[in-house]
Amino acid sequence: MLKKLNKPSVWFALLGLALLTLHLWLQPSHVKQLGAELLHRYSITMTFDAGNEDIVNRTYLPLTNERQEVINESLQSGTLEFTNNESLVGRQGVWTGFSTTPIRYSAIISSREQKYEIDPELDIPTDYPPHLKRWLEPTDVIQVNDPRILELWMNIQPKERKLLSTLRAIHDYTYNEIEGAPFKGTTDAITTMVLKRASCNGKSRLFAALARLNGIPTRLVGGVILETSKKKTSHQWVEAYVQGHWVPFDPLNNHFAKIPHNYLELYIDDQALFSHTRNINFDYIFDIKREHIAAPLLRFDNDEGTFFNAASLLAKLGIENKTAGIFLLFPFVAFLISFARNVLGLKTFGIFMPMLVSAACIYTGFWLGLFGFIGVLMTAWLGQVFFDKHKLLKIPRLAAIITLNTILFIGIFMVLGEQTPLQMGMMTLFPVVIISFIAERLSNMSQDNNWRELIITSLGSIVMIAVCYLAFSSITLQSFFALFPESLLLVMAAQIFIGQWTGLRISELFRFKKINKQNNTMGINQRNRDYVYKLNDRKLLQLAIDKIETKKVLLQHGVPVPQTLDSCDSFRNLDEFVEHLRDFNSFVVKPNRGSQGNGILVIVKNDDGTFITASGKRLSLVDIRYHVSEIITGNFAQDGQPDTAYIEPLLVEHHGIAKIANLGLSDIRVILCNQEIISCMLRVPTKLSEGKANLHQGAIGLSVDIETGITTKCSFKGKELQKHPDTGFNIVGVQVPFWNKIKQIAENSQKAIPLGYIGVDICIDEKLGPMVLEVNGRPGLEIQNVQHKGFSGEMETARDNTKI
Repeated sequence: MLKKLNKPSVWFALLGLALLTLHLWLQPSHVKQLGAELLHRYSITMTFDAGNEDIVNRTYLPLTNERQEVINESLQSGTLEFTNNESLVGRQGVWTGFSTTPIRYSAIISSREQKYEIDPELDIPTDYPPHLKRWLEPTDVIQVNDPRILELWMNIQPKERKLLSTLRAIHDYTYNEIEGAPFKGTTDAITTMVLKRASCNGKSRLFAALARLNGIPTRLVGGVILETSKKKTSHQWVEAYVQGHWVPFDPLNNHFAKIPHNYLELYIDDQALFSHTRNINFDYIFDIKREHIAAPLLRFDNDEGTFFNAASLLAKLGIENKTAGIFLLFPFVAFLISFARNVLGLKTFGIFMPMLVSAACIYTGFWLGLFGFIGVLMTAWLGQVFFDKHKLLKIPRLAAIITLNTILFIGIFMVLGEQTPLQMGMMTLFPVVIISFIAERLSNMSQDNNWRELIITSLGSIVMIAVCYLAFSSITLQSFFALFPESLLLVMAAQIFIGQWTGLRISELFRFKKINKQNNTMGINQRNRDYVYKLNDRKLLQLAIDKIETKKVLLQHGVPVPQTLDSCDSFRNLDEFVEHLRDFNSFVVKPNRGSQGNGILVIVKNDDGTFITASGKRLSLVDIRYHVSEIITGNFAQDGQPDTAYIEPLLVEHHGIAKIANLGLSDIRVILCNQEIISCMLRVPTKLSEGKANLHQGAIGLSVDIETGITTKCSFKGKELQKHPDTGFNIVGVQVPFWNKIKQIAENSQKAIPLGYIGVDICIDEKLGPMVLEVNGRPGLEIQNVQHKGFSGEMETARDNTKI
């Protein structure tokens, strides 16, 4: 029990649970705040042509009152001076000065519906306080004293003159008898009555005239109806004073004694929404979006008690609420990616690339963001193909691809227009650099015809982008991590647990389905944590990656390796190195820090300056120079850092192996743990693998009996074979030459480079015999499928053996 508790994941989990329990006990009200709140994002953009003159521009801005709340305002107005003037009429923004920059105002609006019940028995008061009498008086457009208004009222008045029945008669007439019309300037009450057709302002003025005629204080209210759209239409309605309350009525949209939640009030009285300097080509547009937002990202209690809202800290730094929600969910989404990769075994382009792309999708929308990602990836890939044909070096090529994608996004922003949010631009451009690097991997996969791996990785990336997007857009998760930041300790505990978990990934249940019944399969998690991390020193792992240094160490310990004919680690020596190739009839060019056969160029014949590869392709010295330069820039290096290119003689396959396959150099992979040979296989090239002994690229895997050195089983693309698919020769039951010597060489290699868990790749030359091609500190696990059995138990037994 104490051993289980002595784990970091348990410590973090216990601490997180304790703090979360205490939080819920002290502040149980936070649980009720986990829901979404329906809000509107209200934006207005005003444009003008100031010429060379100073301008003045005024408009009414939202103001918080008992029915509506203004949250998270933002303003962009260039060099114009802004003044905020508040009065009983409303809040007027005034911009003065010279500028050619459009004025942009944005705010999040929280508003609610308001309804009133009017007592049917209420009489119309005969006297009001002095401050209300202005709302009983006539104006130029509300002609209360005009005889025609009185005549109209005599025709529509109810039988009983009560407050409710009077307001109902006025409302029904202005709604039913006056036809609605688009706004075409100011329409007064008389014109509305005569034409029987008017917009919201004409109907509201006639309503006010009839109400004031009956002694009911009535005023106009101006604002905007909040509905998802871009529009130029504002709105007017009326409010009548009833028992100390201003009760709303909308004769255009038939709202009696109520106002919907999406009515935004901007000003009171009969005002103009905009006023500005004349002759400046003034124009404006409202941009309104309906949004569900986590309330804790917007509302922060002044008295938060023992625990605080994490979003409030970000708000104090000026971080916008949507960005704050993404930031707070980064650890949880990173956990989802860790789970997908280490538990499910899902493959993606880049480890955390889906997280960055999905964060951008929060601003662009999922489908637009997803298609944008695919578009950027395809653009980067096409750029990679184009620039590769022109033989650009790696770093300039990547820089050119980034430039290409930047140009693409400039075009996208031009199409979207000036109202593209700054955060969207920032969040969308951020993954571009990463995607540009991913294009390199995508291009390599396509060039190697590794289409299955390409499709699996692409689908995995899309799935994880969708999953991360759902997490980022979850209102509940945003609220939870804002209100309960101590829960990040639980996320940390889960991340550490996954990091310590050594079980099979779900994908490995399918990958090793033929051998899993033996309960002896070793997966990547177990390999990495129990063997690579525990048995292999980091310095030795770096040595194993460096093939030239590895060969030097092996030679010092009497282990045979191919001769290094020449090497080049800088462009200064590139021309001399390439010219040296003319002296060889056949050779192999290799990257010093490469892996999985990438970057290896096999030349089988020098035909008077034309070099013929193992696949029959004819290359010029210029082509080889470009390939070497790619090696030097690190295009094939495991860590992507500048690398060294080196030349080895072309080895001639021993006749004992060549008789079954002559399409390239075969090799023997020997897996050792603490000086014990665990498993062996012979890797034989095919036409599909283009002469390379790499299983992922289509080579054949032959299991080799450790004691006898005889091939026993064959695995080719998940199928069992008896004969080579290209040559037709029997490949099962073949004796591997020099078998005892090969085993001795493998054991000596581990002594020379004392990695506890090691893979040694050995080839057999016709004249020189067995030689070590390279050692691997993280050998793959496909050998278990080739052997038709797992080796987890054997590895555990050998691990406890301390020969090394």
